[in-house]
Amino acid sequence: MSTWIYKACSAIFAALLVTGCDQATGLPFASELNELADSSGHARMAKVELADGNVILTAPDGYCIDRRTVRRLGRTGFAMLARCDTVGVRGYFNGFDLAIITVTTAAHGKGAPAPTRQDLARAADTSRVLDNHKRDGLALVRLSDKYPPLDGVSPVHWRGAFVLNDHLVSVGLYAPDGSEALGKTGAGIVTDLVDRTRKSSLPRTVANSRTPSPNETESN
Repeated sequence: MSTWIYKACSAIFAALLVTGCDQATGLPFASELNELADSSGHARMAKVELADGNVILTAPDGYCIDRRTVRRLGRTGFAMLARCDTVGVRGYFNGFDLAIITVTTAAHGKGAPAPTRQDLARAADTSRVLDNHKRDGLALVRLSDKYPPLDGVSPVHWRGAFVLNDHLVSVGLYAPDGSEALGKTGAGIVTDLVDRTRKSSLPRTVANSRTPSPNETESN
């Protein structure tokens, strides 16, 4: 794992503490992130089930789910994604921006309103809101903390939230200083992840009723 990824893992959890997202999602595994960042192994995962299978997290092109970070506790879940080469996947990925994406899931009351951009801004009361977007139920804000969480990790980051199959899904994107992922490119990465995750997470009654085409194959 690259030096920047190793440093960023510690910084990302610190950022989650600042925004209160760990409390909102009930993450039970704070102390494990540093250990995970320094562990060895190769992750080749593009999809993973979270929230008892109600959320099928699906990575955008160029990014992979680090299987070592996946945690499930009932309807609460967590996973971290990074550019594929930084988690040991062979291939050429330099055309994609260096970034780490965190995803958490938590139960969300049926019929309860989805979080808004204003909700995200209020939750980040120690951060300055630089930009915000809303698209098809995804609330997305670009924030700047007063100080960078760690050398090399920008104080600017993206945070988004949406509701899927009665679960709240929160997304954060962090990148090194100067990365294009800190601007519109980052919004595109998060939006792509959300779109792919929604398509993969069809309600089970719909998914089970669909007949697979002859060209479809199962993947482990």
